[in-house]
Amino acid sequence: MKVRRRLYSLIPLVPLFVLLGTLDSRTLLLIPLALMAIQWYFVGTLFLLATAAFLIYTRTGGLYGLAVMALAILALEMGYLDRERAPREHYLILLAAVAMSFPTYLLMSTLSPALPRLEVTALAALLLVVLYLFARLATS
Repeated sequence: MKVRRRLYSLIPLVPLFVLLGTLDSRTLLLIPLALMAIQWYFVGTLFLLATAAFLIYTRTGGLYGLAVMALAILALEMGYLDRERAPREHYLILLAAVAMSFPTYLLMSTLSPALPRLEVTALAALLLVVLYLFARLATS
């Protein structure tokens, strides 16, 4: 039986579960949910919530938490692109948008000691809006 859709969305799941498995082997129970998440967007939202809840429960953050959430979002959005049979340029734009979260995090972590909390939050929100506009303009 031939699969009629692309399966690029499985690629980010491998490093995601390697990262999650190093922290706690119980996270491997999320694998069935992750496989369903690339097929159905609603289940993908539940997968993101379960992953975020696990990170909050284990008090895990920093670059590790960012990498886990970035890979989870990448798998979910690549699943959408697979279903829509999007051009390869859309995959590159998605990868660039997700990759830009790491320098943004490093910038915010270096600025946070120097600025009051409200200004750091406002700057982070502004950077997210700029990232969103970049992704929207690049795809249109």
